[in-house]
Amino acid sequence: MTIEDLEAALAAVNLAEAPDGWALAAYRLAVARSEAAGRPEDLDQALELLDKAARILTADRAPVEHGRILTAAANCHRAGGRPGRALEMFARAAELLAPRAPVNEHAGALINVGLAHCEAGKPAAGIEALNRAIEIVTAHREPVPAGGEGSTDDEASRLLGAALINRAQARQALGTDEDLESAVDDYRAAVAALPEASLQAGMAAHGLGATILELCRRGSAGWDARDAAGAFEQSLSVLSHTSFPFHHAVARHSLALAYEARGEPGDLARALNSAHAAIAVFDPRLHASHWRTAHATLARLESALDGGDPGIGRSSHVARLLAATTEAERDQLLRDRLLRAASLPPTGMSADLDSLIGSLADLDLDGYRRVLRSLIGGLMELPDRLLEAACETVCRIHAEHHSTEVLNETLDSVITERLFGPQRVRVRDLLEANGWVRP
Repeated sequence: MTIEDLEAALAAVNLAEAPDGWALAAYRLAVARSEAAGRPEDLDQALELLDKAARILTADRAPVEHGRILTAAANCHRAGGRPGRALEMFARAAELLAPRAPVNEHAGALINVGLAHCEAGKPAAGIEALNRAIEIVTAHREPVPAGGEGSTDDEASRLLGAALINRAQARQALGTDEDLESAVDDYRAAVAALPEASLQAGMAAHGLGATILELCRRGSAGWDARDAAGAFEQSLSVLSHTSFPFHHAVARHSLALAYEARGEPGDLARALNSAHAAIAVFDPRLHASHWRTAHATLARLESALDGGDPGIGRSSHVARLLAATTEAERDQLLRDRLLRAASLPPTGMSADLDSLIGSLADLDLDGYRRVLRSLIGGLMELPDRLLEAACETVCRIHAEHHSTEVLNETLDSVITERLFGPQRVRVRDLLEANGWVRP
């Protein structure tokens, strides 16, 4: 229902004749207004309605409804920058809901209390409330079916995951090595409890990677940057560029740091590629701090790579990685790059393809052939406009290259090897429309 619908529903109830009905309608309207609030006045209006509703549905006469009203008011105070007042109201709501409300609602109220304590700078108190929430959900959560994935109780799984993530963050705030190790356990438990494709699961995997990476930085025994990189890669399988762009960019930057710390062959180029992907998403106006941090990472990585092989440039480092790595990683790296290019407007897409294909054409011939096979295969699975733009770019770059004939012969043989029937015809038609002459 829209806010206008809820306003009409409230206006239709006579306060004198049906005070409880009016209070419930006012509560629903207040919640909607607070969730859509764009100004402080919107929160004030919501709080005014909630205050009137609370005076009708009192704690003595309607404790569960009163607790829900207090929760809504606490959320308004939190959004309005009054964490102390929010904490008081969340705590009172949890007291009212504890013996009366459904188990999941009681657990949710305790999670609110724990989060409010953490926001008020009291992580230890927050952990206590979250411990109680986790105990309640775990005791009443339906078991995982044999051979099944996740719990049959989706709401309980969501609440358990949220409580574990919040407790992990509280333990990170405490900051000792022991607390960080406990946070790792919480993040792992959250990933296991949550649906694999949920935003929460992606965030839990990212938190896991960040905590392991911090333990690695501290030199704590038993921790490896490989595990951090694996956790960030897992988070990116959920936090896609199209569905969750900001979270995707944060995870991309974190993955760059993990690759840098891991230090295996090719990891600096992997890190460079990942940091560049993050910068491509961050808006310096909206995400200024993240954008600056990612730029600093990119500059550091470029400096480290140029120290070993000066003057070849960012794109060439990535091209060499693509040529040298396994087919599986090459396919994934190219698919990620092409998906980002496909999301750009035509000018940006063309520039991105120019950079990518231009750097590939400067590889040795065997390397170019390997990457070209993956590139053409990936393009066939993506939007047609990307294939058309890539064919135009390939033709132009080949024509301007000092080894035009050899590159065209390589392209033709890869088309023959990699594609089938109609695909070959389609790609060759696009190339010929851009001036390519088959060798």
